[in-house]
Amino acid sequence: MSSGYIPAKDEPGPDEILKALREAVSDNPRLTEMPAEEVARQLVLGGHLQEEPSPTLLADMLDALEAKEGGFDVDDLSEEGSPT
Repeated sequence: MSSGYIPAKDEPGPDEILKALREAVSDNPRLTEMPAEEVARQLVLGGHLQEEPSPTLLADMLDALEAKEGGFDVDDLSEEGSPT
């Protein structure tokens, strides 16, 4: 991640967030247009995560997803959340 953020012990990690984003965006593609704080809330409200992820980490992942043109494809992201 470009932020170098390390999640707290009780926060979801990058892999868990990516999986949740994949599921959530499949259900609601408009999530990619929302601010990171709102997406974090929606991931919990939608049952995709137990705890809200760090907005910093989530914003980095959303930025990487938005930078990819031609649609949303989490499979093309590396484990670090950077486009390949």
